[in-house]
Amino acid sequence: MPSWVFQGNPSTFRIDDAVRELEKTTWLVKVNQRKMRIGDVVFLWRSEHNGNPAGVIAKSVMSSVVTPMFSPPEVVAYWTDPSMDNTRQDRVELEILNYCTDEKPMIERNDVLEDDVLCEMLVIRQPNGTNFELSDTQAEVLEALWSKNQNEA
Repeated sequence: MPSWVFQGNPSTFRIDDAVRELEKTTWLVKVNQRKMRIGDVVFLWRSEHNGNPAGVIAKSVMSSVVTPMFSPPEVVAYWTDPSMDNTRQDRVELEILNYCTDEKPMIERNDVLEDDVLCEMLVIRQPNGTNFELSDTQAEVLEALWSKNQNEA
């Protein structure tokens, strides 16, 4: 089953607040729509913003197929620009499984760069995107690192 990294930009979406406060969210899908399935694991990557480091801040699972839809009001509430158009676009629903906290740290970009496998992720090599497929090996290593961080408390 494929695993993914979906990138969120805090300058347009309050991603940290959304993963802490919502049980489900929607995410824009721009590539690989046909490969995505219910049950696929999605790591949510926050891009660097205002001195906050980039990295994985949450783990989620796809709870719908990709379909043209509007973002629901509870998700739009986290957009930083309320004048942005909520257009019908390919999106997927994500169920947030867990997220980073002070006791359960995020996986920072610097940690990823130090790993021989993870440094090859597309979100590192070609970060100007939204949806990035992980290789099986990348998914295994990222899952192990995420699980380790989540169990540190």
